[in-house]
Amino acid sequence: MGKFHGFRFCNVCKVACTPGNFLDNEGKRFCTACWLEKENPTHPEIKEIREKNNNAAKDWKCAKWSREEGPLPLGPKSHRN
Repeated sequence: MGKFHGFRFCNVCKVACTPGNFLDNEGKRFCTACWLEKENPTHPEIKEIREKNNNAAKDWKCAKWSREEGPLPLGPKSHRN
């Protein structure tokens, strides 16, 4: 099964962007840590934000349904049934 990269990657650090952890500026995508580092390099919590973004990307990619966790959807029904 292919990975879903719906939110693309940060242009600076190449981390997968997750919902709420990125912003777009002038056609480029930045994760929140890279944006803070660009705009305010002396911010005291950049390392913690970067770790949070990396962990969120790992958790988000692994959040998938499997047959063991619950039934998968059956999909569209045939019109002849």
